[in-house]
Amino acid sequence: MKAVLAVMVLMACACVAWAGEPAAPGPAAIADGMRDFERNVALGAVLETRAGTPAELGELRLLADRGLKAAQDLAVKNPKLADAQYLLGSWLLYGYRVVTVDQIAFDATRGARTETVNRIIQGLSDDPQPGLEALKRSTALAPNNGDYLLDYGAALSDWDRMFEAAGILKGIWAGQPPLSQAQKMRAGILLSGISEAQGDLAAAREWIYSALSLDPAAAEAVEHLRHLDAAQTAEAWEMLYEAEVEQTEEEAVDEGYEEEYPEESGDEVSGAEAEGETGYDELYDFETEGEDWSEEEAYSEENQEVQ
Repeated sequence: MKAVLAVMVLMACACVAWAGEPAAPGPAAIADGMRDFERNVALGAVLETRAGTPAELGELRLLADRGLKAAQDLAVKNPKLADAQYLLGSWLLYGYRVVTVDQIAFDATRGARTETVNRIIQGLSDDPQPGLEALKRSTALAPNNGDYLLDYGAALSDWDRMFEAAGILKGIWAGQPPLSQAQKMRAGILLSGISEAQGDLAAAREWIYSALSLDPAAAEAVEHLRHLDAAQTAEAWEMLYEAEVEQTEEEAVDEGYEEEYPEESGDEVSGAEAEGETGYDELYDFETEGEDWSEEEAYSEENQEVQ
């Protein structure tokens, strides 16, 4: 469901490193909702890597159900509160849930059988649009909150809406709204990741260099630059391999053509072919002379009979 971009940009689960903080302290319900959300995301990320215990799965379900319900109620009661819209969008897009699915299992003694297993899925809605709209509303209600704008841009890129994401992030980079150094660096890293996802490694490097110009020692930017170096090296080797394969195929085709049509590979004519042509010409001349001689003989005999 998520684009690989989030992992490449943040070198960790971008959904876990959700950067936004409430624009103002807000009601206690907002703070409680954010704590539940952070706990849900941290636990869900762990359970994606290993099987969860019944207690862990139960906690994840409880957090998701309680957190989403509370966020929906807050958004309905406070439609003009940016924090409430941000919290709702965060749960819808990045909260973890537990679903049960049937899968076919095989073993040596019982053969194929159907079993029910638990799956950890990120996103509390199958459709990302409601979550994206909630985040967008939060940016409209709090236009000077840089974290909300950055998270909205990151969410758009996570769901492959790269053009929209790039437009928002470039506006942020240009200074609307004013950002801290850390926020601007994050914008540069996100833009680098978007360029890479679009196949433009040169632009990706330009953006990461711009981010590093703010802080050359920033670990996240340095790590992303190393990732780009590895990606460009892999791309260069792939291009070299493809060129060698193409050259080998062309040489094989040329060799096969020469073996099938050896006389067409040059302008010279073989001696046998020259003799063949000469023999044909002599035969043609002989037959022509014979035809001429027969006509002359027949004419001579006819004249003798007339006389």
